[in-house]
Amino acid sequence: MRDTTQMQPKPKRPTGVTVLAILEILGGLAGLVGGAALIGVAALVSSSDFATLYPQLAGIGSVSTLLYALGALALIFGILGLVLGIGFLGGKGWAWTLGIVVGVLNIVVSIAETAIGFTSNIIGIIFPIIIIYYLMRPHVKAFFGKGPAMAAGMQPPPMMSSSMPMGSAPMGSMGKNCKNCGASIPAGATRCPSCGASV
Repeated sequence: MRDTTQMQPKPKRPTGVTVLAILEILGGLAGLVGGAALIGVAALVSSSDFATLYPQLAGIGSVSTLLYALGALALIFGILGLVLGIGFLGGKGWAWTLGIVVGVLNIVVSIAETAIGFTSNIIGIIFPIIIIYYLMRPHVKAFFGKGPAMAAGMQPPPMMSSSMPMGSAPMGSMGKNCKNCGASIPAGATRCPSCGASV
C-alpha cells in the first residue's frame, strides 16, 4: 500500500522563501568570486617574481597566507550559500535546518565581533533573527515538511472554550464524538462525516 503522506501535494512556496533563496544564491556567487580573487592575489603576492620586483615587500609572506585563508573561507561560504539557496527553492527539509543553524552562527559571530570591538554589526545580529523567526512560521515550516500542511481554505481547529465541560470533548487533534450517531468527528469539522449532522 502506498504512503498517503507522499501523495499529498506540496504547499506552494512562500514568497519570502523565494527571496531568501535568491539572496543566498547571489551571496554564494559573490563568495565564490571573492574567494577566487583573494586566492589569486595571494598566489601573485607569494610568487618569486613579485618578491624580485618588490624586494621591499619581502616580509609579505604572512599576508599571502592570510589571503589564502580568507579566500578559502569565502569559497566555503560561497558554496554553502549556493547549496542553501537551491535547497530553499526546492523546499528541502535539510535546507530549513541548515538555514536555522547558519542564522544562529551568524548571530554568535556578530555578537563576538561586537564584544571584542572589531565591529559594531547590529544588522548582522538583527537580520539573522528575522530570518530565523520567518523560517519558524507555520506555513514556512509546512513548505519544508517541518510542520503539518493545511489544505487551502482550511482553518486551524478552534480553541476549546473554558465554559465547556471538561469531559465533553478531547483536547487537541482528537476531535469529538457526534451527539447523533456517536461517530468520531475530526477537530475543526462542522458536520459529522458519518451521518452529516451539524456539530
